[in-house]
Amino acid sequence: IDPSSVNLENEPFKTSTAFMMGNEGQGMTPKQMSVCDGFVRISQYGGGTASLNVSVAAGLVLHRFFHWSRGDDVVGQAS
Repeated sequence: IDPSSVNLENEPFKTSTAFMMGNEGQGMTPKQMSVCDGFVRISQYGGGTASLNVSVAAGLVLHRFFHWSRGDDVVGQAS
């Protein structure tokens, strides 16, 4: 996790966006990270989970991006 990453819950999207997902084991290589403008993190609560499956993480990020792109107010809403 990069220290500059923005929490997904804080609506980190600002403009047109391309997504690059990291490997579940090693994350992203330095070369991959060098072409990125920013990073997003997904909050996890409790000590039982070290990481999310990359397809689950992608689904969460893309869902949030979809609602952001439509202008939906999803901050603080219960699902």
